[in-house]
Amino acid sequence: MKTLISILFVSFLAFSCSSNSSKPVQAATSAVSVTNKTINLAVDGMTCTGCENTIKEAVGKVAGVSEVTASHTEGLAVVKYDSTKTNVKTISDAITEAGYTVTGEKKASAPPSGN
Repeated sequence: MKTLISILFVSFLAFSCSSNSSKPVQAATSAVSVTNKTINLAVDGMTCTGCENTIKEAVGKVAGVSEVTASHTEGLAVVKYDSTKTNVKTISDAITEAGYTVTGEKKASAPPSGN
């Protein structure tokens, strides 16, 4: 009986260690990198860290947004999002509804200092 249990245990270990689950993970990783995008938006009307927080909260509620940083000193909001779930217009609309003006895309030399 001990021999049978030992054989079953070793067989179980051999089969569980031989599964090839790494390929689907790689496929999922490459699909994620294609749909994840970052947009740098020039925003007018931010005057303090409270404004930064208002933008982060408003944009953070948009489905598909994974990260938001904003800087009132640079007039910049950087948004990471899933392009299959949202788009730049929806993100810009959230900023506008929060009381600020999106003036367009902006090239960022460094991430905004406000978090």
